[in-house]
Amino acid sequence: MLGRDLVACAPADVRLTALDRAGCDVTDPEAVARAIDAAAPDWVLNAAAYTAVDRAEAARAEAMRLNGDAPGVIGRAAAAAGIRVLQPSTDYVFPGTGDRPWREDDAPDPVNWYGTTKLAGERALAASGAQHLVVRVQWLYGAHGTSFPRTMLARARAGQATRVVDDQQGAPTPTDALASGLWTLVQCGAEGTLHVAAGGVATWYEVAARIFAWAGRPGLVTPCASADYPTPARRPANGVLDTSRAAALGVALPPWRAGLETWLAARSGVAGTYPNE
Repeated sequence: MLGRDLVACAPADVRLTALDRAGCDVTDPEAVARAIDAAAPDWVLNAAAYTAVDRAEAARAEAMRLNGDAPGVIGRAAAAAGIRVLQPSTDYVFPGTGDRPWREDDAPDPVNWYGTTKLAGERALAASGAQHLVVRVQWLYGAHGTSFPRTMLARARAGQATRVVDDQQGAPTPTDALASGLWTLVQCGAEGTLHVAAGGVATWYEVAARIFAWAGRPGLVTPCASADYPTPARRPANGVLDTSRAAALGVALPPWRAGLETWLAARSGVAGTYPNE
């Protein structure tokens, strides 16, 4: 999902070598070294990840290999070649407590295995010796792949009654806007850790309600508490990210509602309307 939009949004003056899973196994040091040697890049942008949050609770070794180990593999190869690495991470590295947005220097304490593996990846990359940029993102959706908005739209169109939690907060972030922002950070040579997400704050229920309303089925979606909808992986209640550092570098994504409306319009081909607006 993110990888395809990074390719689609690449600046015109960038020579990009895009490798899929068959083209480079990011967990294999020799494969990564060969790919870097062949492309001779200035940056490696690692869009590979194990993102099935609930399945990660059972597939622990696989999730850790891809999310926790691979960034270190890439980082060591990049350090040897004298190049930089961009590594997306997640708000799930935080515990989700408190009532303010999470800053880059807040202490991580993940509540699920997916967050644990992504934090391990951040640390493996930092320990690799490579110059790097970690960008924590959240609630991604786009034109490709599976996502919460895509699932909700399919359920709305199928007329399926749906309960959605309304006690977890974050910002649904479109991958095309995120990809453009990441390219801006690459081109300005940003380093360290930054947070990038769509503007504003939403609950999962608010996102679903707008999608069901767009589809003309507002009465089919109802809110519930996380305790009423148990999942294998716990989710942080407050995943809101403080994005002010990235904004100071020129990366401020549109409000989440605007991004969602653009995505929905592309799915339907017509503009939607919302009740009472």
